This record gives sequence, structure tokens and C-alpha cells, in this order.
Amino acid sequence: MQSSDPGHLFQTDSQLNQSVNREKKLKAAERIGEPINVSSKILDLSIRGQDGWTGESGFLCRRLDLRTGKTIRLYKGHQGPVTSIALHEIRNEDGTKWLALFTGSWDKTIKIWNADSGELIHTLESHVDFIKSLLVLPLSPPILLSTSSDRTIKLWDLSSLTSSSASSSSFQPRCIQTMKEHTRPVECSIYKLEIDINGKPTGGITIYTGASLGTIKKWGIIDSKKLVFQEDLLGHHTSVNQLALTDEGLWSVSSDKTAIFHPFTSSPSSSKPKIIHPSYVRSILPIPEDFPISQTLLLTGSEDEDIRVYNVESVLEVGSASPKVKGLIQGHCGDVNVLKAWYRDQPDERDKNGWYVVSGGLDCTLRRWSVKDLLNPPVLDYEPEEEKEEVGLTEEEERELAELMSDED
Repeated sequence: MQSSDPGHLFQTDSQLNQSVNREKKLKAAERIGEPINVSSKILDLSIRGQDGWTGESGFLCRRLDLRTGKTIRLYKGHQGPVTSIALHEIRNEDGTKWLALFTGSWDKTIKIWNADSGELIHTLESHVDFIKSLLVLPLSPPILLSTSSDRTIKLWDLSSLTSSSASSSSFQPRCIQTMKEHTRPVECSIYKLEIDINGKPTGGITIYTGASLGTIKKWGIIDSKKLVFQEDLLGHHTSVNQLALTDEGLWSVSSDKTAIFHPFTSSPSSSKPKIIHPSYVRSILPIPEDFPISQTLLLTGSEDEDIRVYNVESVLEVGSASPKVKGLIQGHCGDVNVLKAWYRDQPDERDKNGWYVVSGGLDCTLRRWSVKDLLNPPVLDYEPEEEKEEVGLTEEEERELAELMSDED
């Protein structure tokens, strides 16, 4: 392949083909999945109602209307990429309510904001490395859980948030526990509310944390609101990137190119269903039962920029084969970092109302996928350039090159 671009003089045909194919894919993906373009890479996403909050590589958190794609507010103040987001409605002692936004960053801090006014309320500085995940445990009063590349899990007492207004300078959160059981960076976390046989909450909370070594740790919360280690869930060989819960068990995805299902009814040493992928798996979403879909579907997002759809109805059957890909959703042009369910309520365009999946990636886009898209993925219409076999220099070309090099000397 010939090129007049000076920047291409020292690129192989393979590299030039990749560049051409990238441009073709970007052009073909411009309208796939109703993309919402933002200014930097999307690292995390939280959804509440019709609004989404993105944690971005551009040192900020963004609140936007998922229906229109318009930015509502920017939360600026971090000195590094914003890797994690949590939202929690605070009920004050006087009966008033407000929405608290928690953001964690590579700058090693956690910031607490009034999500509506945008006011920065407090900055927590205790971790000594990147913040990797945040959870607000729905206790009374609430507790913030943070995980970090410093290999620790921390619990933060947020009780003073409920006794003061969102703008109060008297808010003084304190770290009430630091756990150091992980031996590698703690990448992700999730909690599960325990219920009894009648489906009623027992008040118990189980927490799972995944680390870069591949280990998942299971924790309980005791009356004193302290974490207690329960067991390790094994199966991965390297970084656990994300966790997701269903009624039957825990899903985990990893840079070892697998998704693993950990049934609640099995022992830690039992064989676990595993789905092998062609590249690192970044995100996962079991489709909620609220979706008007008769099958039990699982979505995974990968480093190869694709979202895979699996029918996992038989995943618990003894001796069943690993689920095969039911559909491949293409459109992102970067790692798919996050997948979230969203109920779209758009009065002015009622034909768009219903359940969607929102995906976010390193291509600086959020994409909105309808149920129809999940069952019949849209076609990404472009024809990749075929990679040509590399041909070495001829004898005459090698002689000319040697003469040129000699002239330069």
C-alpha cells in the first residue's frame, strides 16, 4: 500500500491497514447504538432515573440526561482520572433528603458532593494509591466502602451526613476500619442484601471484593458494622475486573479472558461454569428479569471492543457445555468498560420508552441498546482491508538502502 503521508514512511503495510480499518470502523459506528459523545474515556457509570453519572479519564465526573445526551453538570476537582462513582440518597434527621455523589480517583482521594447543587462537601484522604471502587452500604446510618491499589478496603462512617445539611462544613467522616487481607490491588466490589426464605430482608449484608491476583473475597458485616472475612472464591488467574449478582450466584469477569459463575449453593472448591473469551473481559451485566425477554441473557464487554450476548439458562445444569455466543453487538471503538440497565421514560417520544442497556467505553462514548438490539444486533457496515503478506526488500532495494545510509554518513 502506497501513502504520501510523511507519518506513514516508517509504518508496515499491516500498520497502515489497521489505521485504515480504524477510520472505517469509526465512520460506520457514528450512529450505532445512539451514541452519546463525551470529552474523555469512560471509566465508570451510575444511573438514577433518567440521568447518568460518568467517571472519566479527563479528571471529572459528568451528569447527563441519558435521553437527550446533554450534559447537566460537571464535577471538577480531582487531579487524576475518576475511576469510580457511587450515589446515595441521604435522609436528614429533620426529614429532608438530598442526593450524595461519591467519586474516587487516581489522585488517591474520594470526594463527596451534593449531586444537585454540585457543591464539594468533603475530600477523604487516607488511601495511598489509586481508588478502584466505591460502595455505599445501605445501613442506618450509611457506610462508605472503598477499595484501592494500595491493597486495602476501608469503611467510612457517614453518620454526620444525616445530621447536617449538604452544605454544612461540620461534616467529619472517619475511617472506622481498614482491611489488609488482599495481597494485590483491590479492583472491584459489590454487596448483596441477605433475605430469608420468604424473600424478606434479614438486615444482613454480604460483600464481595475482587483483586488483581484473581482472588475474590467474601465478607460479612457484623453488628458493630465491621467487615468479617468469610471465604475466598477461586477460579481466576489474574485481575478480576468486575462483579455482578443474580439470585442464583455471583458472576465475575477477568483479564484472564473468562467469565465465571459462582453459585451460592456450591462449595468454594466445586467446579464452576466458565465462559472463555478471545480477549480481556472488562464488564458484565446479567439482564434483569424486568426486561421483556423470555431467555436468561448475560452480556459481557471486552477489550476487543465488542459486547457479547449469551443465553445462560442452562449454566447451572450439571455437565452442561459452556454457553455459546448468541449475539455480537458491535459499535464501540475501544474497550467496553461498563454495562448498565436503564428504563427509558421519554414522554415526548413514547416509542422509545422501555428497557435499555447503556454501555460505556474507552472510545469516549455511551451507547444505548434497546431490547431489539440485544436480540438482533445492528450490523456495523464496513469492509475491513485485508491484511497483505509482508514482503521483504529485494536485493536491489537492499543495495539502494545501503547506499542511502552510506550517503547520510
